[in-house]
Amino acid sequence: MPADAAVIAESIRHGALWGLLPDALQQQVAGFSEQEVLESCRHVLVRPHPLEVPVAGMALLNPALAGSWLAVFADLGLPRELAVYEPCAGSSEPIALATEVYSGGQGRYVTLNLNQRLAAELRPKLARLRGDWQIIDDYAQLAGQHLAPGSFDVACFHHAVNDLVQTAVAEPRGMDTRSLEWWSHERQMIEWLAEEFEAGELALRARPALVAAVAQAATLVRPGGWLIFDHWTWERYRQVDWFPFGLFTELIPLARGWIAAAGLPLREATPASLDPQWWMAWQRTA
Repeated sequence: MPADAAVIAESIRHGALWGLLPDALQQQVAGFSEQEVLESCRHVLVRPHPLEVPVAGMALLNPALAGSWLAVFADLGLPRELAVYEPCAGSSEPIALATEVYSGGQGRYVTLNLNQRLAAELRPKLARLRGDWQIIDDYAQLAGQHLAPGSFDVACFHHAVNDLVQTAVAEPRGMDTRSLEWWSHERQMIEWLAEEFEAGELALRARPALVAAVAQAATLVRPGGWLIFDHWTWERYRQVDWFPFGLFTELIPLARGWIAAAGLPLREATPASLDPQWWMAWQRTA
């Protein structure tokens, strides 16, 4: 079933998601009206996210995204005490929050997180998790060097396709994506991504990098386990001249084609409740 904005809003205001938020954000939430929280959650569930951001929209972005992932976990019938692998979390906590709430604090969460500064920003956001969690500093393509095959129920590529392909085009141009301050350099990464796309050369570096990360994830999940992908962007970027809006709205379909052609032990089984433009789910077959 699709994510319910009212259910997510209630969890953020009084429920399990609220209990995981840092003190400062809990105080912010307490100052928002019920309608502000509800409208913010509705806003987050729309893709591309609408141009006008509600008052509470940015503050509640990640908790609301966590709520949308909770709905996906339930839709796929994942085990409650689940083990979750997330490549490329950056400083973003939705998957970790969703793991904690879905498992009732009995889950396991591991991310391979390349950028050291973003990993440092993520750590305090996970402070209230009761379950086992770990941040590993390395490339998603090298996950098998750190983690055992078949040790996870699900691999979650939350807003990760863009990070993987951006890194793939930026590093050959001399950008050190491990130690730099990510946000001040991301525009340059995206502009390079757009250049390679317009030149018809995006697949030269981006495709092998993405497929390698997906192949690693496929070995880490158990047979019958899942690889889930989502992506989102902001409607306001449609008006930004340097931003490849068309490419960013097509990243999931593009990745779908690359994965389908890769010969991996996966079959796509995206639930009907998810928009295939922005989501996809693959099940490990063997």
